[in-house]
Amino acid sequence: MAPKQNNLAAVVITLAAAIICRAEFQVNTHTTNKQENPAIAMDGAGNFVVVWNSYLQDKSSNGVFAQRFDPNCSLLGEEIQINTTSSGNQKEPSVAMDKDGNFIVVWQGPGLLEEDKEDIFARRFDSNGQPVGSEFRVNTNTNDKQLCPKAAMNNTGRFVIVWESVNVPQEGKKAICSQLYNSNGLKIGTQFVVNDGPSDGRYPDAAMDSQGNFAVVWMQEKSSNSIMGRLYNADGSARAVPFEVSTIRFSSVTQPSISMSRQREFVVVWDGDPELAGLDDIHARMFDPNGMAIGEQFVVNTTIEGPQQNPKVAINNRGQFIVVWDSKIDPDINEREIFAQRFDSSGRAIGDEFQVNTYIEADQKRPAVAMGVGRKFITAWQSYGQDGSGDGVFGWTGQIVGSADFNGDGLVNFSDYCILADEWFKIGEPLTADLIQDNKINERDLAEFCYQWLTGR
Repeated sequence: MAPKQNNLAAVVITLAAAIICRAEFQVNTHTTNKQENPAIAMDGAGNFVVVWNSYLQDKSSNGVFAQRFDPNCSLLGEEIQINTTSSGNQKEPSVAMDKDGNFIVVWQGPGLLEEDKEDIFARRFDSNGQPVGSEFRVNTNTNDKQLCPKAAMNNTGRFVIVWESVNVPQEGKKAICSQLYNSNGLKIGTQFVVNDGPSDGRYPDAAMDSQGNFAVVWMQEKSSNSIMGRLYNADGSARAVPFEVSTIRFSSVTQPSISMSRQREFVVVWDGDPELAGLDDIHARMFDPNGMAIGEQFVVNTTIEGPQQNPKVAINNRGQFIVVWDSKIDPDINEREIFAQRFDSSGRAIGDEFQVNTYIEADQKRPAVAMGVGRKFITAWQSYGQDGSGDGVFGWTGQIVGSADFNGDGLVNFSDYCILADEWFKIGEPLTADLIQDNKINERDLAEFCYQWLTGR
């Protein structure tokens, strides 16, 4: 009987850990004033880091801070101040992480000269959260403003940084600029412009595959807006001219998000509506490694009343992805909630869209999301008043992309449990009850099944 008791104890512990980790958790420990604009990245073992900007914490307007977590959402060390130059306003952080947990944080901050209004800065950290060198300026051109940086990193630590630059390469133009780096933080080539032509480029994002090839997307302003993209080789050379991601014009301003699998398949998401920003939906489009569209753009959200905005996307190693966004579900109240929708590798929705946040007072907005090599994902957002002082940063984790409704009757119940029990400790494919996607059925799948059975999620 002892072995069975031990096995039962292990199952209970696993289930408890799974459910505890899924509870909504607070990211920031400093709660005075407001903590906003979270970004998130995850390593190959499921450890993750969240970054944000915090008002007056470094005694001068906004500063950039970070917190590391293990796969169970437990704190790894204390909050880290990222910026060493604290004068002025350091904000709009982005973070990228390699498979071993080394990471890069980028942000925009004030320049040193009068004509140098804003620059892009970055700082590298090792897998223990220790800084690797000092912060450094990314942009070479220092005239006017450099804004809205994003970073992408591959498994070995090579990374690329993209940003919006005012009056580059010509007066009155907003260009998308980029700088590539090797795993030691040394520049590969020089700063270059991504977008061609006279139209302004704004709000870039980037994603990188395991070999260091990368893609950049941005919003291009014409008579009406569009989402554009461009592919690059690992050495920074362009693979082709820019291509159009969106096929339906929209009138609102949006910040597109991109995520790329190890196999270079990628997904782009954005919000927009042909007529009014107040009618925004979340749109997505999938692409193969050569930048060829896999089908047309499609609407992610099923809630269509009120604006659906600020989407982010994350993809795993098998091409399954999740999209998160904020939704104003009550047109009479200026408050938002965080929603998400999972998809399989062919772009088919898995289950229904679901609300992420459980604290529903006041305003929850600007979510970020990261996805591990399996089905686990972490999302973070800013929530007003939840930590007692302005905005704070909160997170939630979900491990499953598939459904425990194995027999397809719309319910998770004892009949589904019988299917799981029949495959217990079975190895090989196909495995109907493999909820963890590790090609075996064991206590981890049971924990996932119990969670869905008990919560209906």
